[in-house]
Amino acid sequence: MQASHGFALIDARSASAQELLEAEQRLGATLPSQYKTFMMHYGAGQFGSVDLLPITPVIPGREDVVSVSKREDPAGSFVAVAPVGTGDYWGFPVINGRCSDQVWFRFHDAGAPELAANDFLTFVANRGLTV
Repeated sequence: MQASHGFALIDARSASAQELLEAEQRLGATLPSQYKTFMMHYGAGQFGSVDLLPITPVIPGREDVVSVSKREDPAGSFVAVAPVGTGDYWGFPVINGRCSDQVWFRFHDAGAPELAANDFLTFVANRGLTV
């Protein structure tokens, strides 16, 4: 599925409502509404200076939100949505089966997670559209 707006703002690997529902079921967590809307309209890929993971793999065997999240946090307390490039990820903490609206920076080896943005759109604007 390609982005609905007809221009290549990002790689445009958008997700259907069904793909998002299946991802939520596999993750065991409800994704934030802003994030789901963004993924349906614009999709994953390189968005300025941030790389958003696709909901489903673009190429079989490639990374997607579910595979990365399950590998990085088998306990299911964090949903990774964007790699930092250092082995760390930005994503949503999961509390009682629901993702927080806040986006956090999570270290892969040490250190406490750090708040990156209060919501997904602020995260995309701050990380993706600034140089």
